[in-house]
Amino acid sequence: MPAGQIVGRGTARYTSERPEMQEPATRVQLGAGHRPVVLGAEAQDVDVSASSFRTLLIGGGISGLFTVLIAATLVNKGSSVGLWIWQLVFGVIFLWFINGSRGMFSGRGFLLDRSGFYVRTYGQVFGVPWDEIKAAGIGALPWIENRRPVSPERRKALEIYPADPGFAARHPELERWRVTEPASMPGMPGERYRFHLPPFSRVPKTLEAAVQDIAPQKWVGHYRRQLPKPQQD
Repeated sequence: MPAGQIVGRGTARYTSERPEMQEPATRVQLGAGHRPVVLGAEAQDVDVSASSFRTLLIGGGISGLFTVLIAATLVNKGSSVGLWIWQLVFGVIFLWFINGSRGMFSGRGFLLDRSGFYVRTYGQVFGVPWDEIKAAGIGALPWIENRRPVSPERRKALEIYPADPGFAARHPELERWRVTEPASMPGMPGERYRFHLPPFSRVPKTLEAAVQDIAPQKWVGHYRRQLPKPQQD
C-alpha cells in the first residue's frame, strides 16, 4: 500500500510515513467501494498543537518569569506573606500551563475540504464524508457547572453530530471521541463526537470560519452545553 494513502472500514486513516518523493496532495480512500480522493486545493488545516504551543510559550513564559523574579526577590530582600502568596499563585499557573502542554507534540488538528472532515492526531488522520455528518458546532461550558469549577481545557469543544444511527458502527476508530448526553440543541441527537479545544486560543474562531467556508449548511454555531448532574448517593 503506498504511504500517504488512507484506508479503513468506513473511517479514513492516514499514516505518517512519507515516501522519498513527496506527493503534491494527500490521497484519501474512504473505505471499501470508494475511489481514492485527493484533498482539494481548498482544503484547510486547523493546527491545534501549534495553538497549544503558542499558549504555552506566552502564558507559561510570563508566569514562569514572574515565578523566578519573585523567588529572587524572596532570596535578596527577605520573605513576606504577600510575596509568598504571589509566588504560589504564579507557580500554580506555570504548572497548569506545563500540564496543559502534554498533547502539544501529538500533531492534533483538523483537515476540512469538500470531500469531508478529518481528525489528525499522532500521525494518523481519520475522516468522515460530509453526507454522514448532520451538523457541527462548538459547545461551551460555563466556568462553574454543578457548583464545581470547570477546567479551561474542557470548556470548549468542537462537536460533530452523526447523520444516522449507524455512524458509530461504520467509524469505530472515532469511538474515543464519542459521547452520549442530553441534546444541547433542539433537533440534535444526544450522541455526538467531541473534540476539546485549547483554552485562550483562536482555534474555535478558525474552525468556525473553516466549516462555514467548506460546508456552511452543516454549521449550527456556538451554544452552551451542560454536564450531567452528579448522582446523589
